Amino acid sequence: MGSGPAQTPDSRYYLAAAHSWATTRHLLNPDGTTYVFWGPLYPVLLAAAGAVRTPALAVPMLHAVCLLGSWAGWTWLSRKMLGTDAAWPAVVPWVLAFSTPWLMAAKFIWAESVFLLLFTAYAAALYGYLTSRQHRWLVLATVAGFLLPLQRTTGLFLLAGTAVGLLVGYGWQQMGRRRGILVWHLLASLSGGVAWQAWVARSQHDEPLVVYAKAAWGLQPLSDFSFVLTRWVVPLPVPAGSVSWGFLLAGAALLGLLVLGAGNLGRFGWVLLITVATYIGWHVVAHVLSRGAAGLHDGERYAGAVFGPVVLLLSGAIRALAGRHPRWLLVVLLLWLMYPAARAVRNSRFLHQLPTTLAAAAE
Repeated sequence: MGSGPAQTPDSRYYLAAAHSWATTRHLLNPDGTTYVFWGPLYPVLLAAAGAVRTPALAVPMLHAVCLLGSWAGWTWLSRKMLGTDAAWPAVVPWVLAFSTPWLMAAKFIWAESVFLLLFTAYAAALYGYLTSRQHRWLVLATVAGFLLPLQRTTGLFLLAGTAVGLLVGYGWQQMGRRRGILVWHLLASLSGGVAWQAWVARSQHDEPLVVYAKAAWGLQPLSDFSFVLTRWVVPLPVPAGSVSWGFLLAGAALLGLLVLGAGNLGRFGWVLLITVATYIGWHVVAHVLSRGAAGLHDGERYAGAVFGPVVLLLSGAIRALAGRHPRWLLVVLLLWLMYPAARAVRNSRFLHQLPTTLAAAAE
């Protein structure tokens, strides 16, 4: 048992690639074949952080920096988008701090913590540019956007969602003179991930696309993600079957709340909503095409990247429903906060007890 980083099969590939990068400047799998199934950035960062020699120290330090940066970024965005009145400054930072998916991802040698920080930086910088028109914000957003799909391929899903979200939230005509620079920003952000995928395709080391029959044509991963996102809000029993129509309906109800929240938050709220929906939707497609795992634990792991925007959108929905009752709202939110706090403490104790080489997941 121990409090160090735990490993899964993914972790061993990351560490092997980090070791080969540190020694030969090539990314290789444990068996010596070319490392292609994940983005190249995380093994390079592991090597730079010293994880090849001291993973028990380097990985927690790297992930801690990512968690603190992500918490700070989404807290800043919540203050900008929700304001500093009523209950939001008192509650939202605590909701973010008690994030079980963030906690779970940070325990393992996984790419998610760095991916989370990059997406946080991207969303905050893009918002900064859209509200201030200061180009330094767009430069930061472009750098973060360029690195996103190099950290995890699913960064392409986030960038695609952002592009559609900008069109819906701001409109092509309303962007005015910013249209050209935003198009160049998106193209530059996509270029790194597209180039990596093109290289993987030319290397002929990638696996073919095969429809995964057990995915029930997308209903099974969609049910899993519906369960995971709804469980962020209320405690739920683990579903007995692979597809739960009850949780699919719960996911649809949650989507309705997110739409209400986007309308309350304004134009950037629509960007966040469509980015979240695109990210989850393409994860479902990726699972159907045997390009991604699913299940409750993997759903928690992958959905954690969008925990921040989901919290902001739900906050917007609550603000829209609460109307002019800030004191009543504060009491209700503080009472509800006991649930994510209890879940975070429970999973923290569970993760702390894991052997550092054992594959496991949060309850």
